This record gives sequence, C-alpha cells and structure tokens, in this order.
Amino acid sequence: NNSKTLQWYFDAMEKSLADIYAEQGEDVDVCIIGHSIGGWVARSYLGGLSRSSTAVYRSTMERVSSLITLGTPHRAPETALVDQTRGLLRAVGESKECSAEGLKQKGISVTCVGSTAIQGTVLAKDIEEFVASVSYTPLLDDWKDITSNAGVRGDGIIPESLAFMDGCNRVEIELCSITGNKVRHAHVLPTPYNLWDPAAASISLPGEFCWYGSTGVVEKWIEFV
Repeated sequence: NNSKTLQWYFDAMEKSLADIYAEQGEDVDVCIIGHSIGGWVARSYLGGLSRSSTAVYRSTMERVSSLITLGTPHRAPETALVDQTRGLLRAVGESKECSAEGLKQKGISVTCVGSTAIQGTVLAKDIEEFVASVSYTPLLDDWKDITSNAGVRGDGIIPESLAFMDGCNRVEIELCSITGNKVRHAHVLPTPYNLWDPAAASISLPGEFCWYGSTGVVEKWIEFV
C-alpha cells in the first residue's frame, strides 16, 4: 500500500501546511517545492495517492497553484538495474492523477528543475565523475549509456533523463550565474545517522559547492513559483 509506506512523509507535509495556514490564513497562495525524493512525494500527495481526507488536504488542493521539483527522479525505468523505491515511484508514474497533465487539470502547474553539470562516465577524470557514474548507472534505462564517449549527464546523483516529467515546464541548468560553479544535487552529505533519523543533521559541503537552492541558481527557476 503506497499511502501507508509514504505516510510519514505525507504527515510531515500536512503538519507543515497546517502551520502555514495557521500563520498566513487559509486564503494564502501556495507553491510546493520538493527536492530529490521530496519532489515525487509531493507529486504523489497532490495526485491523491495519500488518500487524505483532512481539512488540510482540502485546503491545499484549493490553494496550491504550482509544484516545483529540484533534482527529483520522476521515473523508475523497468529496464534499470535497481528500483531504489521498491515500486513506489513506478506507481506514482503510472497514476494519471500524478502526471503533469493530471495536476494541471487540478489547477497546479508543474516545473521540473534538473542540472546537467556533472558527467558520469566509466573514464572518470576525478572522484566526482566516478561518484556520478556509480549513482547514475543503476537508474538508467540502459546502463550501457554510461560507457559511451559522451557518458551521462546529471546533477551528480540524478541523471538528466529521470529529472523531467512529460508535459512539465522544463528548467535545465548547469552553472551558477554568480560563481560559474557547477550546480550539484545538494550542498550537504548524509550521515549514517540519517538511516535511523531522516531529520538528523547532514554534513555541510564547502561554500563553493552550488546546488539548486544557491544564490545565482534559484533565480533560474523562481519565476515558476
């Protein structure tokens, strides 16, 4: 049951939304921004897979006008070596209610933001390209793509081919407009503690590591809020 498996995330979303309505009033306009797994969890919530019937959910469906996903995997190819979501993402992808068109019919525009800054290839020139190739390979439609001369591009964790929903507003980015640095999946690294406590603090990367939320990067997608 997908709703039960994702219930922790749905409950966290509803708590945050309830706090917003309590502070701003229920007539506030809402844009939901989801990073990585948060993007497709939000997509599934708005598409009705949470099966929520709460007042918060009803208010949300009336108030949300846009969904923006940052570095989110939106597909789980059947030919991929691994389905890290154990069928959950595939179920979301197969739901018409969770598609960009389905959400549009609910009055919600969908924008997907993905970076193509980090190349993954078997002939990696540095540790970052090696980590990218290890991350991309099990997720691809055909893992052999990683062995081509061009390799596969993405944000270092999520390959470009998975980051965009059909019919969405597509925002492809590569470099920060201020620093010129590559835009990566995140500005932190998880720790072993995150296995037990998803809310545990992660390790911050150096300031020059740009990600989707960095100044000089946000400006590339903020118009879709």
